[in-house]
Amino acid sequence: MIATKAPAGLPADLAAIAEDQDALIGEEMAGIVPMPDRPYSAKVYTALTKAIAEAAKVMGLDLTPEAYSEPVAQMDSDVARFLAMMAAAASDYGKPFPVELEDIKGDSELTAITAALTQLAGDKGFAEFLDAPAEGEEVTEEVEDLPDGEVMEEEEEEYDFSKRMRRR
Repeated sequence: MIATKAPAGLPADLAAIAEDQDALIGEEMAGIVPMPDRPYSAKVYTALTKAIAEAAKVMGLDLTPEAYSEPVAQMDSDVARFLAMMAAAASDYGKPFPVELEDIKGDSELTAITAALTQLAGDKGFAEFLDAPAEGEEVTEEVEDLPDGEVMEEEEEEYDFSKRMRRR
């Protein structure tokens, strides 16, 4: 498991809601990653959690990886959640993971993903990508039921992962 730290000044009730939502998302993401053919090696799984924490620093997140001493029977929901988030960011950046999450079968796939995360963590271009202002497409809609024939326009932006993960 990877421990996260709640942002300073976040009220306790909001922190609890956020934690519950993170748990639900984690469980859903863990369902995407199939059970491994055999338990993950403690060494490989520990290296993965450390690589996740290093890549998370670039995203402005402060994670504390856990060291594992026993084989891991199935991927933890927190690890799966962060992997899914980082897979989306890497794909948006143009350097997708070498293995899709649903194709993880064991240690060799985790090792390939760990290497990709390590490269992203040290990639200045990735950090700049995450810090760059979002350039979303603008869509204009006309709303007809306004008094005096006025027209209101609404602008919508396309979802951009880098905008959400900008450093604080």
